[in-house]
This record gives sequence, structure tokens and C-alpha cells, in this order.
Amino acid sequence: MKIVWTIVTLLLLGGLVVLFQPEAKLDREWAGALEPSTPASPSDAADGAGGRADVETAPAPKPSVFDEQPRAAGATAPKADERKYQPSVEPNRPAADAIAGGARFEPELPIIPEAELLPSTFIRLADGTISVDDAWTIRGEGTVESPYEISWEFLASAQEEYMPRLGEKKLPARIAFLSGKQIKISGYLAFPLVAPTSSECLLMLNQWDGCCIGVPPTPYDAVEVRLASEIRGWKKHTINFGSIEGIFRVEPYLVENWLVGLYLIEDGKLDTEL
Repeated sequence: MKIVWTIVTLLLLGGLVVLFQPEAKLDREWAGALEPSTPASPSDAADGAGGRADVETAPAPKPSVFDEQPRAAGATAPKADERKYQPSVEPNRPAADAIAGGARFEPELPIIPEAELLPSTFIRLADGTISVDDAWTIRGEGTVESPYEISWEFLASAQEEYMPRLGEKKLPARIAFLSGKQIKISGYLAFPLVAPTSSECLLMLNQWDGCCIGVPPTPYDAVEVRLASEIRGWKKHTINFGSIEGIFRVEPYLVENWLVGLYLIEDGKLDTEL
């Protein structure tokens, strides 16, 4: 009986050796394939010419379809401002001598609820541009024919002084100046996720799909828009972009001194490709 069990044990061991030997060989082949190939030295190449075949050089990798293609002579990379739409950014500052030669004026400012207005310096330049607080530039006339062109940096500057949750309710006069004026601003758009049509949307500095993709806005870098007419056909959970013209309103919306909203646009006219 012991002889039988000995024979059985030997057969099992032999089977295991045969069974695992190909896998070990395969593992060695994979390990060799993963090892970085070393280019042959000139001496090795000479030996190879004499009959050595144990040194191989890796073939040159094929160019990827994502590799940058050479541009034609005289061609230049596309510029960001060649896009039809882009977020409204602060325009270049006028020259110092142009600002010094401008005429200072005091605009009539509206009353803003829940805010105390801080004085601002307004200078109208020769070309009609308005320089504000020697840091910001407003172009246009604030009319339907020539709306003020406003940057997101300009609107976001309100947070430097206006933080109701900290008891700071002072709003720069340059922000209040826009209330009731016709403006134009471009940015990312978020629409309701359920309704098939909408007469409202949110215009923002940053990308956000209204749910979970992108950066949710703050009251300083977003504008609630009431559209002049309903629209339909936008794609849900996508990033939309456009330009809006309308009547700008500065209306702080506070909940227990927390600022929920600050800017509105009424009678907004949307220019976009959804």
C-alpha cells in the first residue's frame, strides 16, 4: 500500500511541475518584454555585423495621432480671442496720461438695500471710456445701442468690501453705478435641469452644469438672468456658453446675513450656440 501511495505522490508532483512550467516561462517572457531595451553600443553593433545576433535594438515608436503636427510656414497658433465667446475679462488700462487728461464726474447713484455705498472716483476719458478708482475700465454708454461692457473681475471686486456675514455691508459706488444701466457680459450658462423651456438662467464666470460638473458660483461671480423670451433646446449636464445683454440690477439677497445673491439682469437677450 505504501508503494501505491508513493507512486501516486510522484505522479502528482510530476503533474504539478509540468503544469506550472509554462506559466513560469510565460512570466519570464512578460518580464523580458517589460524591461526597457538598451540601445546597442557601437562595439556591439560591430560584433553584430560579424555574426552576433543576441543584441537587439527597440524599433522607433510610431508617432501618435495626438502628437503636435508641424504648422505650415507663416501659420500661428489660434488665439483665445478668436473664439466667438469668451468670459468677459478686464480690458487693458488706458495710458496714465489719458486718465490724467480725463474729466472727473459724479454720477447719480441708486439706493441699494442692505448696503452702504463707499465713494468711488469716476473719470470720463476723451474716447468716452470711464476709468473708475484708477483700477477699472468701463466701455460703452449704458444704452441699448451701446451697453456697458463689464468684466467679471469688476463684479467680483465687490467682495473686497461687501461681506454681510462678517458685518461688512459697504458696497463700492462703482458697483452701484451699474444698477439700472444696460450692460453686456459673457460667461458660462446654467439652465434648469427639469423644465423643457425656461425664461431664466444663471450666467457665471466659471464652468458649471447646474449640478455636479464644474465650479459652483458665488454671489460675486454669477448673475441671475430673467430672459426677455423663453428658450428651449439646451442639453442638460453640459457646459453652455454665451453673451447676454440686459438691464443690470444690484439687489443683495440676504438670509440670516448670509449673501445668497447680489446681481440680476432683467429683459436679458441671449446670444449663444446651445
